[in-house]
Amino acid sequence: MQRSVSWGVVYRLIVSLSAALLGALACGAAAHDVPDDVKVQAFVKPAGDQLHLLVRVPLSAMREVDVPLRGPGYLDLGRADAALRNAATLWLANNIEIREGEKRLASPRLVDARVTLPSDRSFGSYEEALAHLEGPRLPASMDLFWSQQLLDVLFDYPIASERSDFSIHPKLERLGLRVTTVLRFLPPGGAVRAYEYHGDPGLIRLDPRWPQAALQFVKLGFLHILQGPDHLLFLLCLVIPLRRLWPLAVVATSFTIAHSITLIASAFGFAPAALWFPPLIELLIAVSILYMAVENVISSDVSRRWMLAFGFGLVHGFGFSFALRENLQFA
Repeated sequence: MQRSVSWGVVYRLIVSLSAALLGALACGAAAHDVPDDVKVQAFVKPAGDQLHLLVRVPLSAMREVDVPLRGPGYLDLGRADAALRNAATLWLANNIEIREGEKRLASPRLVDARVTLPSDRSFGSYEEALAHLEGPRLPASMDLFWSQQLLDVLFDYPIASERSDFSIHPKLERLGLRVTTVLRFLPPGGAVRAYEYHGDPGLIRLDPRWPQAALQFVKLGFLHILQGPDHLLFLLCLVIPLRRLWPLAVVATSFTIAHSITLIASAFGFAPAALWFPPLIELLIAVSILYMAVENVISSDVSRRWMLAFGFGLVHGFGFSFALRENLQFA
């Protein structure tokens, strides 16, 4: 009898310890969950021999950083400065590469890193954001849940001239499952250039010269064609019956001109913005491939193929613009 009681006690003890361990692991995992949607706001402004980078990011994206807490999970603002600066260096400074010309800038000086309420609207402009970072901090006595707040950071990079060509490669895609960044560049004496991109966009030239922009879009065009089986299949169906160089050149030129017309129209905002338009274009692209395939089977007349190339080229130009729409801002 004594043996059965002992085994029962041991069994209950094992069950209790297992439940406690699982609960602790669950709490730890929840504390370091990767957030679904993260929005980053940033300003880049060269001034004199310094380039200022202001960044606002949700504090919940700063994982693997021990933020001091008090009470029922409140952020201990009085002891949080070292942890915030560590988070800013680990997650932001180490993952943002800025170049002056072709030279990568040295590691920045961390001027400030502070907690901000999610209701704050100071990042509406560079002047307001800078004034906010230079203003008073939140009182240490405030009861704030750390995962609901924002982190504002100011970095200074040493530069040779404020009028140099600057570029940035923000590798911030690890901050969340879906990371959207709104970046504004303020060149000296020029208009603000605004960019919005998702994940890692690669190297962004903040004020590109036209050869740099043209080269980027040539590269994007080749990649889009190679990765777009619909365009390749249409072009294959278009040129299969052609046996001479001159008809081939006429058809290719007709398709290119039509393609360029609608691509340029879309870039300048003349394409319909209705939700039904992109699905319609995708349907028409599929119809164009089917039509050309059927015509190749039932007809050998290629005298009007340049007209078909022009008509369907208009459609494919809109399809091309959908793929490049996000990249048009880098021109």
